[in-house]
Amino acid sequence: MTRCIMVWLYQWVAGEIQYLLLKRNPHLGGYWQPVTGFIEGTETNRFAALRELQEETGIENYERVYDPKHYFSFDKHGEKCAVYVLAVEVKDPPPINLSFEHTACEWLSYEAARKKLYWANNVETLDLLHKQLLILGEKKVSPRG
Repeated sequence: MTRCIMVWLYQWVAGEIQYLLLKRNPHLGGYWQPVTGFIEGTETNRFAALRELQEETGIENYERVYDPKHYFSFDKHGEKCAVYVLAVEVKDPPPINLSFEHTACEWLSYEAARKKLYWANNVETLDLLHKQLLILGEKKVSPRG
């Protein structure tokens, strides 16, 4: 089974959560989604998430890592893929340095991000994560944890 990571980069702006979505290169589908990638070898979910975040956005500094305890699976060309989800909070993020995999990025409200997502499992994951982050609130997620 292939192991993948989905990373929801988020920030609090005026008491509201904004999420970063990336637009895939047209040769890779051209759709909007959060940071995603493969978990390599014996990497932990956290290590893979932070590596993919750096590779796809250039972001290395963050406030918090939150684990919503969620994963899903799907069939990719006959092989099962398990996708583990993490969220990473940033404050005053630097400009995004897109990798070759992406052509654009946008910080969006929950509602706007939800409308822009292509895959149903991405929408379901955002719904679940957003509810959890609102319950936890801006200051209650453990630092760098």
